Amino acid sequence: MIKTKLKVSLVQLQSKGSPKENTIIVKKYLNKTKNFKPDLICLPECVNILTNDRSYLFNNVTSQNKCQILEECLSFSKKNKVFISIGSLLLKDDKSKKLYNRSIFINSFGKIIDYYDKIHLFDVNLTKKDTYKESKSFNKGSKLVSVNTPWGKIGLTICYDLRFPNLYKNLVRKGVKIILVPAAFTTKTGKDHWEVLLRSRAIENSVYIFAPAQCGVHHDKRKTYGHSMIVNPWGKIIKKANFLPAILNTHIDLSLVDRVRSKIPAYKYD
Repeated sequence: MIKTKLKVSLVQLQSKGSPKENTIIVKKYLNKTKNFKPDLICLPECVNILTNDRSYLFNNVTSQNKCQILEECLSFSKKNKVFISIGSLLLKDDKSKKLYNRSIFINSFGKIIDYYDKIHLFDVNLTKKDTYKESKSFNKGSKLVSVNTPWGKIGLTICYDLRFPNLYKNLVRKGVKIILVPAAFTTKTGKDHWEVLLRSRAIENSVYIFAPAQCGVHHDKRKTYGHSMIVNPWGKIIKKANFLPAILNTHIDLSLVDRVRSKIPAYKYD
């Protein structure tokens, strides 16, 4: 039987430039969730390293089987019987010269259920000095991923995916009622687009959106917007962080998804 009540902790982080530093930060925030006793903990994008320096990035990332943060999350999950979404890790692969931006979903037994490699890579020119070319460093994912949980199916996306509505429509066709949007949104786009896009994806699909984000200034002066959010299927923001590291602890009623869909069943016809 699918459960309708879910306790979720969204963790907003200010990740540093080294996996070692970030392992300490992640451990600290995982431990901070213990009093709330969540069923699911959601971490943001780029949990292990966040930098603008491409050569520094390649010199400091590890492969998945050597990732200290993944080990920490697997251990914490098993010990505390909690599901964990690692929003994304930037990882090496011996079979490729490029990296993977990979979201990993862990069950309450400390086992990886599945992973999702970011499909839409962030290649943009915001200003002459503010440009991004993820396709130069990362492999493009190709597989739509949803995971089975006691609360039904949860869809996995990462950051820039948010601008591509068909990805979300296709996840809903797979039966999801929650979609995760871990992010490291830029401050420039974040202040104008972040909330609008999150609420739009929730409203269009009558789903919960869980969007844990990076915040503040990182290695090599990389800046991210923060403002992690939980949006309900009606498009209402039920929890929101600001620009500082934080944890959003929330009780979710998944029966709301069916109630909203019964009122406006638009998701069926697109």
